Amino acid sequence: MLLDERYRVVELMAEEGPVRVYRAEDLEGTRGLLVWYEVHTPEAREAFYRYRGALKRLEELGLSALVSAKPGRYYAFFPEKPLSRPSLEVRRRVLEALAPFGFSERHLGFSENQVAYLTPLPLKGSGPRPRRSLAWARVAPGAVLLLAGVYLLLAGFARYLNPPEVSVPDLVGKSVLEAYTLLKDTGLNVEVREGNDPEKPKDLVLAQDPPPGTRLKAGRTLVLVLNQALPTPVPDLLGKPLEVAQGLLEEAGFALGRVSRVESPAPVNSVLASLPSPGSPAKKGQAVHLLVSQGPKGMADTQVPDLRGLTKDQALFLLNAAGLQAEVEEVPSGAPSGLVLAQSPPAWTPLASGSGVRITVSVQPEVRLPPAPQGRTVALSLTLPPEAEGRTVRVTLVDARGEHVLYEGEGQAGLPISGTYTALGEARFRLYLDGALYQEWSP
Repeated sequence: MLLDERYRVVELMAEEGPVRVYRAEDLEGTRGLLVWYEVHTPEAREAFYRYRGALKRLEELGLSALVSAKPGRYYAFFPEKPLSRPSLEVRRRVLEALAPFGFSERHLGFSENQVAYLTPLPLKGSGPRPRRSLAWARVAPGAVLLLAGVYLLLAGFARYLNPPEVSVPDLVGKSVLEAYTLLKDTGLNVEVREGNDPEKPKDLVLAQDPPPGTRLKAGRTLVLVLNQALPTPVPDLLGKPLEVAQGLLEEAGFALGRVSRVESPAPVNSVLASLPSPGSPAKKGQAVHLLVSQGPKGMADTQVPDLRGLTKDQALFLLNAAGLQAEVEEVPSGAPSGLVLAQSPPAWTPLASGSGVRITVSVQPEVRLPPAPQGRTVALSLTLPPEAEGRTVRVTLVDARGEHVLYEGEGQAGLPISGTYTALGEARFRLYLDGALYQEWSP
């Protein structure tokens, strides 16, 4: 049997619940132990997260031998190594690191003062055998162990009848490893559930139950919601009623954006198109614009959508969906480049299919007048004053030909306006705020 197209099973060593422990061999011929999880239930996933947390803890402390685990899969492979007895210090550090995750010495084997393998199921006969002691030295250690066992039994019985209380730590916003470290020695059971927040890192604790500061007795269950950071696609809303589409958007974490209506043989208020399109990955909270049916065709084939405030690409998409032709006019403005400032005809005007709609789109604030014969070149370099903030700004050039508008748009304090122009005769620049002359100067 070949697992994950990489490991050939030699022998099944242990099996219980979702866990299988195999003696296996990889494609390079390296033998070792393969710990395999069949994850089909939340309980099995929680058990694997606990096992993976124990492996990460051993690696951080430098107590683990080489471990090969394929990302995104539920298994770990331990290359075969000679087993030996560790020092007392190494054994103590390993057991302290594994205690919060529910593993003990019977779940592992040592190699050169490191962990050679860690399995959720104890393996009979897999660890190093103890040396035979002399007959005269057997009685005293046995008696000591017996007394220690009786003491531990009594202490455990008392702890069982009256388990200690612990204060639940604040785990929200911490990684899974930080959470398990804070839960060390608390005696609490941990139940893991999946959450999804693409704005936050994967395996981050999003929520916990009960909340921080709650006092629980050892053995009680603490529920943690771990972030899986899965991308959120825009749901398919085509053909659905507007009310249903809005509910699906809110359920998926999106907001309902602009709703445009056109006459169509489709049922009234049924969705004809969405922007972004169905299946496109999007951020939580993003607005999704909808084009819906206004009912069967009447005298006109369609109606002009409301395009003001959209980007040029969004306006072209809605016009195309409505069966209309776009005529784009670019004008200099202080508004963001590519923003639709105006449209003609106005929104909801009935039109025949294929009619043209003119949209005015903002571009960078720089204009060059057409060259004039026998003129001279003048340069404009202006930074709008603080008084221009939020007011209508117009900059003109006055020469022998009259007054020419160089820039017009909403004012922003500190906005630079510059350019070179051809003038005839005496020339002067003028700055108007809300239609009133604010400044006049010669170039």
